[in-house]
Amino acid sequence: MASIISRLSLRSAATRQSSISRFTGLRSLSTSLVRRDVLSELENQLHPRELIERKRKEFEEKYGDKLNKKAKAEGVKDLDSLKLKVLAPSVKAALKAKKAKDAASAQIKFEEEDIGETQHKKDIEGQKNASEKLSDAVERRLKEREVKKKQGLTNQAEGDRAGIKPLSSIINLPLIHLTPHDANAISQIWTAYHTQHPTLSNSFLSATLPTSIYKSMISVAKKNPFFVLPLPRLTQAETSNGEEANKKGEVQTDEYEMFYLQWIFHPTSTQSLPPTISSGAGNEIEEELPLTSSCIFTPLEEFKKQGEWSQPYLVLTHYPELSNSHNLVLMRGEISPSSASSGSLDSKTNPGFLLSQQQSQLLALALQRFYCTSIEPKNEDEKSKQERLARADALVGFRERPEQWSWQGLIQQAYGGLV
Repeated sequence: MASIISRLSLRSAATRQSSISRFTGLRSLSTSLVRRDVLSELENQLHPRELIERKRKEFEEKYGDKLNKKAKAEGVKDLDSLKLKVLAPSVKAALKAKKAKDAASAQIKFEEEDIGETQHKKDIEGQKNASEKLSDAVERRLKEREVKKKQGLTNQAEGDRAGIKPLSSIINLPLIHLTPHDANAISQIWTAYHTQHPTLSNSFLSATLPTSIYKSMISVAKKNPFFVLPLPRLTQAETSNGEEANKKGEVQTDEYEMFYLQWIFHPTSTQSLPPTISSGAGNEIEEELPLTSSCIFTPLEEFKKQGEWSQPYLVLTHYPELSNSHNLVLMRGEISPSSASSGSLDSKTNPGFLLSQQQSQLLALALQRFYCTSIEPKNEDEKSKQERLARADALVGFRERPEQWSWQGLIQQAYGGLV
């Protein structure tokens, strides 16, 4: 009975020990094993070189026979000599390769820097060349403009605000030359076309003048391309009660507005002209045509504000295409519509336009009085001569002595008692 109980106790103890082990998931540990592992790890950490040496010896012992055979095959005595023979070339090759790689990298970097510096120099050189070309172009353009200015030429792109309409688009020049028209007949046709046309009579004025007078006028205009002229304002009293003054050809008003005038010259087109007259010897006698000219009238106040972009009120254009064949120059004046200028009022006697016919004619008259001063009329008395010379001096004074120039007496000089 006692033996049975002891067996049961032992079995019960073993069962409990097994259950505890399974429950905790732990295995029994040996203190002596733990102690040995710790000492070995400490030894390896304290003496790593010995560990390496020991592993080398283990490697040589394991592969000693094969290494000895390899040493004999290579013709060396021992393993150290074998290492020098086998490993040294690869190390040298690696070092050489690394050195070559470093040298190549340095060369590439140097080339990149050299290329960058070269490109920078090229960019600077290109900018310098472009700047020189631009400077040369500007200088050349200024020289061309100066030459044209001396010759009295200004093309339409540089400052022609008049919008010149070719004479060949207004009248049939070939027909004029084919049929026997004299200067008087052409003048009548030109005047009738502008005064009797249903849509042109309010917006255009026309006149004709001999070639000699036109040449004299533009010679003065080339020297004095800018000037100012007073223009009388048409008052309500004049438009309603000025019939008697209009019959006398006078304008009665105390109000004036200064107009700035500017001359612009263009080469005269010869496309619609007939062949030149041939001389008896068979050589062509070709006389150069005078320049086509435009005179632009703009209120002085508007010109001060907007300069070259100000709206012209009147443009007088002179066509010299018939000057050689008929000794005649055709003049055409175009009055700007009021819709072309914002804020400007219609003319009271010419609705829809900035100026009336009478005002436009006054400006054309004043223009001739100042720019035809080099022509001495027949039977001119001393008083008229002094007045003509005074008008010529007013042009020169406006150009050369603007700070001393005075507008007093300008109305009398411009209209000679007509206003």
